[in-house]
Amino acid sequence: MFNRVELRSRLRFPLTLAALAAAGTIMAFAAPAQAQDKYPSRAIRLVVGFAPGGPTDVQARLLAIKLGPILGQSVIVDNKPGASTTIAMSEVARAQADGYTLYFGGSGAYATTPLTMPSLPYDSVKSFKPVAMVGEEQIAFAVNPAVPAQNMSELASLIRATPGKYAYGSSGQGNITHLTGELFKHRVGGLDLMHSAYKGAAPAVNDALAGHVGIVVGGLSSVYPLHQQKKLRVLAITSAKRVPYAPDIPTMGESGVKDLVATSTLVMLAPAGTPDSVVTALSSAVNQATSQAAYQQEMRNGYVEPVGTSTPSRTSELLAHETELWSSLVKAAKLKLD
Repeated sequence: MFNRVELRSRLRFPLTLAALAAAGTIMAFAAPAQAQDKYPSRAIRLVVGFAPGGPTDVQARLLAIKLGPILGQSVIVDNKPGASTTIAMSEVARAQADGYTLYFGGSGAYATTPLTMPSLPYDSVKSFKPVAMVGEEQIAFAVNPAVPAQNMSELASLIRATPGKYAYGSSGQGNITHLTGELFKHRVGGLDLMHSAYKGAAPAVNDALAGHVGIVVGGLSSVYPLHQQKKLRVLAITSAKRVPYAPDIPTMGESGVKDLVATSTLVMLAPAGTPDSVVTALSSAVNQATSQAAYQQEMRNGYVEPVGTSTPSRTSELLAHETELWSSLVKAAKLKLD
């Protein structure tokens, strides 16, 4: 038998345990909720629409390495190649809008792909939220050394004098290199210059080296090393100013063609509906990364020029401008891209 004091003590002890257990349960539920409020709290996936080892993949991995320490979480590159990057973009478009699945790639996939593939499973404008611009890859016009042109003005004159003789190669029908070639024709008043579409930059460059096409339009990274070896001659790049890693290559304006600025800008996109606070955190992290001198040099080693300070709004403006540029060109030149 227990006296009253002992009974009250024994009753009070299990009640205390029950109260502590209840409090622990509440804390267990509260902790994940608090963790979810802090972004990021787990690894981030950066989806790339090309196979490992390519220029875009290399730039994605450089960025991922820099972003990890800034965000305090791992950033993992996930390659989803194929279908002109639409497989990768589709995956991000349908992902949960929480900032843990992002797209990284050239702005051309956003601006030009809808012109060539009207039945996309996503809407470029409505399905994505622009986060940041990272770097610009310059597009270059290069010729086989047998082509007697030293600049773009001479090239235009040569094509006019020999209509139908020359063709330019690009890395694919309807992509930004093809459209830049068409923009050149349009800016100089029209030329009888044929287009040869290839399945990638490498075969287009190889045919230019072999002389099967006299001209190739491609990323600077694919032709400048060959220019240095005197196997191809790069006439101009389509950026607004010269770049430090190819200081001998003039801009289109310097080479005789006005109003032709067309670069492939590497951008980060999030699914539509991603919270503004998450987009701001990501944009800030990208700016911190691209402000590092060592990272800027690594980008330039891959023939990509750092953008500098970027904001989500500036990224939106760039994408809107490029969409308008290329859609207007397609209409004005009456191009058939399918």
